[in-house]
Amino acid sequence: MSENLREESLLSTEDGNQKRMLAVYLTIPFVLAIPPVLGWFIGEWLDGKLNTKPFLSYALIVLGFIAGFKELFRIIRRFGNGV
Repeated sequence: MSENLREESLLSTEDGNQKRMLAVYLTIPFVLAIPPVLGWFIGEWLDGKLNTKPFLSYALIVLGFIAGFKELFRIIRRFGNGV
């Protein structure tokens, strides 16, 4: 009987790990896409206010890509071993 409970707990743990990894995989596109888009919107707004078009837009888009990839590498480092 205790063997059945042990198997059930292993299955539920494995199922939980699969759900966690699925959630991580589903967040990666958003982590890569949202920061540059936000950088573009903020850069466009600042360019309009400061009359520096297009320099701030480009700079903030690049910063957005850097931030997105930095977060991606953090996610890979944290969840890369399948935990």
